[in-house]
Amino acid sequence: MKKETNDENVGGLRERKKIKVYEDIESAALRLFLEQGYENTSIKQIADDLMMSSRTFFRYYSSKEDLLTEPLRFIHNEGIKQVVQLDPNTTLQKALRLIFQEIASIYEVKRAKLLVRYQIAKQAPSTSLLFLFSLLEAEPVMCEALGETLSDGPTTSQLKFEVAIHMAAFRVAAEEWLSETEGSVPLAEIIDGRFNRLMNE
Repeated sequence: MKKETNDENVGGLRERKKIKVYEDIESAALRLFLEQGYENTSIKQIADDLMMSSRTFFRYYSSKEDLLTEPLRFIHNEGIKQVVQLDPNTTLQKALRLIFQEIASIYEVKRAKLLVRYQIAKQAPSTSLLFLFSLLEAEPVMCEALGETLSDGPTTSQLKFEVAIHMAAFRVAAEEWLSETEGSVPLAEIIDGRFNRLMNE
């Protein structure tokens, strides 16, 4: 029993160290992206800043693009996971609202780093496209999850259309929220307003 406990402690410590390295790389990279621009920052510069090798960097992130957008993919996937908990009789519009409310709740917690990423996204069209793509690539995953869960029989074209317009509304709401100095209006509230307009038009 004692050996099992020690093994668990060692495993837990190793995992915490791994998470810290992820966070250290992310913090250093975001700082350098802000200071000298995303395009002007190399992986070697990020690694040198942390006194690690480029090889070590690649153990944690596959590329600069991955480092910049992977947290967004994680958040969006967490929202999509909520679909499996839905009542199959939930309407498509209500399901989409619940998914994006979950995403909004995570955005709120991670606002500080999302704000940095938003500032980086505005540096050049290439970085803006990276963030746009991270949203677009979530759409087919969301469509598939909703199609498998909901029993009201939305067609594939209906799913694609509804997910696309709700994602667009979410993007506009998120940009509005990130543009606020204090973020005094909760993102979920802004999203509700945008989605309500969709339903009334």
